Amino acid sequence: MSCIHDTTRLALTRRLSFGIYLLLYPLPWLSNGTTPGAVSAFLAGAVLFLILPFLPGHFALTVGLRAGIYAMIGVALIPFRGYWDVFFISAAATCGAIASPVPRVVTLVAILVPYCFLSWFLGNNALGSLITLVVALGVFATTKLSADLYKQNNALEAAQEEIRTLTLMTERERFARDLHDTLGHSLTLIALKSELALRHLPDNPEKAASELREIGEKSRQALAETRLAVSGIRLTSLRQELADGRLTFETAGIRFRLFGNLTIIPPGSEDVLVMVLREALTNILRHARAELCTIRFSRNAQDQVLIEISDHHVPPENSENPFSFREGNGIKGMRARLAGLDGHLTIERRRDGTTLLITFGNDQ
Repeated sequence: MSCIHDTTRLALTRRLSFGIYLLLYPLPWLSNGTTPGAVSAFLAGAVLFLILPFLPGHFALTVGLRAGIYAMIGVALIPFRGYWDVFFISAAATCGAIASPVPRVVTLVAILVPYCFLSWFLGNNALGSLITLVVALGVFATTKLSADLYKQNNALEAAQEEIRTLTLMTERERFARDLHDTLGHSLTLIALKSELALRHLPDNPEKAASELREIGEKSRQALAETRLAVSGIRLTSLRQELADGRLTFETAGIRFRLFGNLTIIPPGSEDVLVMVLREALTNILRHARAELCTIRFSRNAQDQVLIEISDHHVPPENSENPFSFREGNGIKGMRARLAGLDGHLTIERRRDGTTLLITFGNDQ
């Protein structure tokens, strides 16, 4: 709708600017005088000139046809001794709005050649006719540049709208990943605590009560993290996430081992790695049947940061691939997050578990 309004405003602006030229037509009357018939003819021609671009529906004319009519109005007003050349100037200016280059030039030539012939036939001043031609070519070029600029502005606006749409889609995907990782981790822990509470009932009610209290605390923490995810804020550090992961695994009866120095992690990548690590540990809790989880921080031969996250379990007998593997939304979300760091995720399957290899930084 706004594009239609912009087009209408542009056409109106052009009509008003071309309409100024009409004020040149009566100038010769100031020295030579005129008649009521000449004034009426000029006013009729001026009205026709102004309304032609706004004819509705099937009455609308092409740009080239309008330019030809403007020139014919000028020819019709020659007997009334005004500056009839001005209509040829407006016709030339209108030609600049023709989209195709060949019809644009052909129409311009078809208008200016008859003008030259009429000027010679009527004995007009040669210098005045030359000035008219120069002005006509100038307004033709100006209109052409104006039309090109208008098209470029429309293309730029369309590109900006596409960028806004893509930005919105990216933000929605980011929010979906954050919500998935945050709630997935929290709900997995809550489910684990619930199972432990049931095991302690009715033999150990104090231990069950402790687990239920932790469920309440974790639920409140999950609610707070969800609010933070909505606002895009990250308050959990990588060190804190590892500490929470260790506590969760030990509660679940899974040994947890950490190797390496966290100081090799660039500060700008910590928020991404927190969410990637959370998803990796959640997947181990849910699916791996692990007895041991090891995380190692190091650098490889290319001086890239290398993070190895491995789960270990006793492999079943007579089975080369005991557990089927399929990349779900969690793994896809991890890859998407790491792509923002120019990082890569490699998954290595073993008989006794799975290793996730994360590399980023100094990528060649």
